[in-house]
Amino acid sequence: MRRDPRLVPLSREHHAALRLARALISGTGVAMLSHMRPELQAHFDEEERDLLPVLRAAGEHALVRRLLSEHEQLQRFFDEAEAGRRCAEAGEALIAHVRFEEREMFPAVERHLAPVAA
Repeated sequence: MRRDPRLVPLSREHHAALRLARALISGTGVAMLSHMRPELQAHFDEEERDLLPVLRAAGEHALVRRLLSEHEQLQRFFDEAEAGRRCAEAGEALIAHVRFEEREMFPAVERHLAPVAA
């Protein structure tokens, strides 16, 4: 399925997040995480700013709660991983989060976005 063009940049950023997740799982991703933390925060901020209003307006409150909860959980995991703890858990949580967004949240957003003007 083709992604709505407005979501393509966010979807592309998921590729880097998955590389980070694999590095965290293998135990080699702490430096990468420290470098990527600002990008990850910007990604989270963009989703919360641009996508959550669409979901809220459509009554998709469970997806809104899940996204916010997972963003908070990931921040805690990232703090732990940067301290050298729970790296594999952080990586697994990041993979699960990307899957949630790609398989559930983005399709829901696409259903509720206004059509792109031709």
